[in-house]
Amino acid sequence: METFYLEILSPTRTFYAGECVSLSMPISDGMIGIMAHHSPLCAAIEDGEINFTLPDGEKVICAVTRGMADFTDNRAEILCESAVALNEIDEEKEARRLEEAKHELNKKQSEKEYALWRLSFNKAVNRLKVKNKHLSLTI
Repeated sequence: METFYLEILSPTRTFYAGECVSLSMPISDGMIGIMAHHSPLCAAIEDGEINFTLPDGEKVICAVTRGMADFTDNRAEILCESAVALNEIDEEKEARRLEEAKHELNKKQSEKEYALWRLSFNKAVNRLKVKNKHLSLTI
């Protein structure tokens, strides 16, 4: 199968940079699939799950939070707030983060503080959702 170059970047790391066969990612009106030689595309990434297939057939799954994706000249670039592999998601830690964010969101605070706690809440919810969806794969 033909491949294309994929790069998934967050502010803290390069999650993946290399060849892949197919890519599925969450955009505002659902999931979109990309394969080699897809037509040019620029789209907003929503919180959700990105999965892609490597040339050797291995499937990679990660939880991502919003960002942007661009596909041009057989190259996909995804810039997102965070990207975490399925096996990196610690359910207990995310459950604690979720509870802390819920508690903080109910307090009186500045708009900036509220926005930061809202982001923390959204990340935790998304990561738990992705982990639970694939729980049988990690056991």
